[in-house]
Parts: sequence; C-alpha cells; structure tokens
Amino acid sequence: MNHSNLTLLSYLASNAKEGKSIPSIAQISSDLGLSISSVREQLEVARQLELVEVKTKTGIQTATFSAAPSICLAFRYGLELQPEMIWDLLSVRQHLELSYWQEAVVNLTKKDVDHLVEIVDSAFKKIDSHPVIIPVEEHKEFHLAIYRPLNNNFLISILESYWQISEESGKSVLTDKTDLLNIWTYHRKIQQAIAIKEYDLGYQALMTHFEILKVQKKAELKQRFE
Repeated sequence: MNHSNLTLLSYLASNAKEGKSIPSIAQISSDLGLSISSVREQLEVARQLELVEVKTKTGIQTATFSAAPSICLAFRYGLELQPEMIWDLLSVRQHLELSYWQEAVVNLTKKDVDHLVEIVDSAFKKIDSHPVIIPVEEHKEFHLAIYRPLNNNFLISILESYWQISEESGKSVLTDKTDLLNIWTYHRKIQQAIAIKEYDLGYQALMTHFEILKVQKKAELKQRFE
C-alpha cells in the first residue's frame, strides 16, 4: 500500500473518530493534495474493504470497523491458488476458540447464556423439521455469541472470516441428519456446561466437537481424492 493510500485511510479514520462527516471527493482531493481520480481509486479500495459506504443520496459514510472483509478478500485469492487452505483457517479458528475459552465464558451474562439456549433450541427445531432445515446461521451465531462479549475486534474478525469463507466454499454445511444431531448434541452440552459454570466440562465438549469435525474433514478429503 503506497503512501497516498495510507494518507486517505488516516484521513477517513480521523473523521470517523471525531464524528465528522466525510466530505465530497473534490474536498478530500483538496484537503489531501491528491487528484480526484486518485481519490476515487482509493475510495474504491476502502469500499471493497468495507471501511466506507459510498451511496448516491448519503454520500461517503464510514462503516463500523471490522478486519473480516480484508481477511476474506485476501483469503478468497489464496483459495484460488490453494483450495485446501480452507483447513488452515479452520485450524486457526479452532485454536483461537480454545485459547480464549476461559476468558470468554467467565464474562458471559445471563442474557448471553439465555441467547445460547435460544440458538440451540432453534437449531434442533430446524433439524427435526420435515424436510430437515440445516441450521447454518445458528451454528455460526452459537460460536460467535460465546466470544463476542470479549469485545476483541480482531478476534471476532478472524472468527467471522472463517464462517464467511466456509459458507462460500460449502465446507461448513453438514447435510446428514445424524451428523447434525451429533454436532448439536455437543453444542447443547457446551451450552449447559456454561449455564452451570462448569467451564472445564464445556471446554472438553468443545474439544470433542472439534475432533468430530476433524474426522469429518479427513473423510471428506479421502472421498475427494479417491
């Protein structure tokens, strides 16, 4: 990223931090001493990274910061080069969840715990429906809900990146009802352990949950390369 890119990003961040609106492209060009075409190009990069929103009626608006769009954008390119890289992201996500487990669960409020119960109940209703509805959103939200209260923006960005990329690649979608019931039985165990503050028990359930996913991953890879 060249100096002018950094200058524009610093300008946008400064305005957002101070609660100022983002001026017109012509004004930005004048403020930064950049050509209008250069500002347009750099704003497009910022838009792709979801740092700003550019709309006809409201103009340029800064967005709530998340590193997830940047991670996803780079990872999509990486997956084109090496599709199996998706499992690297899975490994990072699992290690982060295990590493932050104790810090996260002790910070969960009753409202947070009740939310986990609602997610699990919703997932089982979908699995038990006819035909089966795969609880994709519930799976994502269950894991994110445990760690979101930490208010660690970069941690959540990485975790959100995993779910976004895995959904796009189809790696997060289990379609067999038996597998779904097995996975969500462990989610229920995790939720129940958190509710009674048996955090070590919940940690063990989370580890077992991840081991099941690893077995499924190996089976999928074997099937793909046979």
